[in-house]
Amino acid sequence: MLIRWLLAAVLLLTLASVSNAQKLLLAHVAINPSQGMLHLAKDSGLLAKYGFNAEVILIPGTPRTIQALIAGDLDYVAAGAPASLRARAQGAEITILSTLSGYSSQKIYVRPDSKLASFTDLKGKIIGVTQYGSGGDTFLRAALKKTGIRDNEVTILQMGGTPGVAQGLESRRIEVGVLGDSGVMLQFRGIAKALKGASAKEMGFRGTDAPITLMERKLKTDRGAVIRFMQAYLETIHFFLTNKPATARLLAKYMRGVSEEHISLWCDELRGTIRQLPYVDEEALRAELDMMNIPGQQIPAGYVNNSVLDEIKKSGFIDRLYKQ
Repeated sequence: MLIRWLLAAVLLLTLASVSNAQKLLLAHVAINPSQGMLHLAKDSGLLAKYGFNAEVILIPGTPRTIQALIAGDLDYVAAGAPASLRARAQGAEITILSTLSGYSSQKIYVRPDSKLASFTDLKGKIIGVTQYGSGGDTFLRAALKKTGIRDNEVTILQMGGTPGVAQGLESRRIEVGVLGDSGVMLQFRGIAKALKGASAKEMGFRGTDAPITLMERKLKTDRGAVIRFMQAYLETIHFFLTNKPATARLLAKYMRGVSEEHISLWCDELRGTIRQLPYVDEEALRAELDMMNIPGQQIPAGYVNNSVLDEIKKSGFIDRLYKQ
């Protein structure tokens, strides 16, 4: 009887804890290690540790995701900067708290049988992007301009999201597509290959990776919850950096068709650039503004908010985390 009573008490406490947890709806726009950080935060139990009951969903296409955030349908998103920069410039009170690294992961991918050898070979081709105004679309148009190819010398086709670009390449509907880190998964599966010399990094374009984005009203109305969310996110980065086997095992659920070994190698690429305290890389943001042809390259006032990471840093949280 005593054992049954104890088990019942534990169950009631667990249920009470779950019911008292703050519900969150999080979204990302692509399947890759940097945006998979939100899934890792949930599945590792770290969001629950900080008092959240979270659901993480995939919404292909950054502009669509940012629209849902502005509408109040989402709490936090990991999405490319161009769409949220445009929204802020147009008056939406949207802000970012962090960026994992200062290098854009956008690349040009082609079918394995493609004879295209360089970016200049794209003239006259149909090129698939997730959405107009997305990070990939912005990179492509900047790269076309840099290499002297006019927009009307290619056909830029909106595919609806990362899965649409992948399916277009696999079904042979398109020969060329623009993808971020998610394209690596297609390489592992033999569906596509990266076009030599045609990545943002190879072409000299800086960029932001998976900015954590929210509306300012959340900071104003519940700053304590935002602090706790970012503590969970920072501890997830620590988990990612220090627990490779568990990271690969948890992410494998969302990267079907890719082995844990390949996922681990993929994550190692990100580990080489990730920062323990991922302050927003403002130089990379200015580079994105340059790609977007926004006059003056000025980051909109209020778009970057460093105060949350400043507060967490001052508390000694990061020092304690990495001394464990």
